Amino acid sequence: MAHQNASPSTLAEYELELAAREAELNRREAWVRRAEESRAEADERSAALDRREHDLERMLEAIETQRVRLDEVVAEYESRRETLKLRTSEVEAERDRLRGEQARLVAASLGRDEMTEDAPPPKMIEVGPDWWSKQLGTPLEAA
Repeated sequence: MAHQNASPSTLAEYELELAAREAELNRREAWVRRAEESRAEADERSAALDRREHDLERMLEAIETQRVRLDEVVAEYESRRETLKLRTSEVEAERDRLRGEQARLVAASLGRDEMTEDAPPPKMIEVGPDWWSKQLGTPLEAA
């Protein structure tokens, strides 16, 4: 019953003191709430950044794998290209050899044919200034 003996001014001061404490508690509670919200936002941003970092690491690994594969393909291409160059030169040499052999055989065949046949020698064509007109069958007229 100590409160009954208190004066109204003391009660008013006590109520002001309680109101000030309540305001201070409300202010602190709001600060804690903002801090918790800020912390939650920071955690969300951190998680998003972690996911992005993980995605970027996977992309870098994929790019590195592709780079390695590209190097392998380029090496295989160069190897095949060198093999094709070598094979091309071999084929060209074989072709030249076969052409030479074929020319020798044709020359030998022609030589045998000429020696064995009693045919007259080929007709010699004389080329003169009027050769074209003879080929056409009639003389050319001036226009």
